Amino acid sequence: MSAAIGTSSAVPHDGREIGLGLRLAHAENALRALATGQVDAIITPDGRAHLLPRAPEQAQQGERRLQAIIESAVDIIMVVGRSGGVLFQNRATTQLLGYETGSLLAQNLFQLVHPEDLPVFYSAFFNVIEEFRKAVTLQFRLRHRNSLYHTLEATIGKLCDGPDAQVVVTCRDVRRGESAREETAQKLLVLAEAAQTKDRFLAMLSHELRTPLTPALFGVQELQEDDRFIEARPILAMIQRNLQLQAQLLGDLIDFTVVGQHKVRLHPESIDAHEAVRFVLEICGREIAEARMEVALHLRAADSMVLASSARLQQVMWNLIKNAVKFSPAGGSISIVSANNAAGDLILEFIDRGVGIAPELLPLVFDAFQQGDVQARPFYGSFGLGLFIAKGLVEAQGGTLAAFSEGRGKGATFRLTLTKASSNDFAVPIQ
Repeated sequence: MSAAIGTSSAVPHDGREIGLGLRLAHAENALRALATGQVDAIITPDGRAHLLPRAPEQAQQGERRLQAIIESAVDIIMVVGRSGGVLFQNRATTQLLGYETGSLLAQNLFQLVHPEDLPVFYSAFFNVIEEFRKAVTLQFRLRHRNSLYHTLEATIGKLCDGPDAQVVVTCRDVRRGESAREETAQKLLVLAEAAQTKDRFLAMLSHELRTPLTPALFGVQELQEDDRFIEARPILAMIQRNLQLQAQLLGDLIDFTVVGQHKVRLHPESIDAHEAVRFVLEICGREIAEARMEVALHLRAADSMVLASSARLQQVMWNLIKNAVKFSPAGGSISIVSANNAAGDLILEFIDRGVGIAPELLPLVFDAFQQGDVQARPFYGSFGLGLFIAKGLVEAQGGTLAAFSEGRGKGATFRLTLTKASSNDFAVPIQ
């Protein structure tokens, strides 16, 4: 029967030595009772009881929990002695190899291993049991109860030390891993085919929708030039702007599919990048004027000749300038700066002092369908593909495009790096 131990500081009045001896004897008895689990609680002088856990019962609970975990494992778990005798097998041994619970305990594991695989298995086993290796993972064939061999992947690890050294052999069916890999590969293939189908559909749809826009734009322009429709010119101008926006969106979708599939067709030429910047600024002149933007050019690069596709380089610059105008307040300013790096390549920076980019959004600016902080910004009449397309076109030409910003309200800088043209490249004028 368990008991409670009380603590006291009282000393008997019949001598210091006798009192000390009794106290030591009492302490020895208390420690013995604690060690053997005979004590339920300790009662302090103030009357408080402190319950003690039942060590044997806790140990039994831990053993039961460990046994449940081992039995529920989907992998085979066996404990094997130095001579190869199976000392323990879990339930998965029955499920994967057909051996009923306990039926392997009378067998030697070495005799179940395929003869061709036995030398490798034997070497791994004794490398672990002799502590030359902490653990070894290998594949081998083990005989099923039906006499057929199953290929298993096993990890062999040391269980305990001493003359009765044992190892734990954890095995899994190789076919299960291969099946999972095949299933994953099949899913990836289906996703890739779905992505290609989507891209083909977007490209076809964009082309089909863009075709009727050309005559519609031409018709609106003819009506605007006809004096009979002077009073309707504001409405015609609105129609023209919306048709142009629609054409731009469809063009972005086409470029998105081309860039996304890495199918950009380029004809690199030697181009004067400074001349390209000025030409694109002329194209964007109307939008810059409407936004009352001031553009400052600081084209200081000593060598402005780069190897690039003229049309695609202009498209990249057009996107960067339009982006700077779009995210700057009316009456703001844009700076375009050029310089040569140590390798002689050209660096162009497009700097605005607009709404800026939050630090958490900076890594996303070149992702498709991103428009930055959608809560802080209105819809800007695009799919958010401009920067994605620009980066793809730059990288296809061997260059880089990076974005920098100190945060919201502090503007942004887009740095375009282009490969310098060699002396053998033929220079092509910008048109």
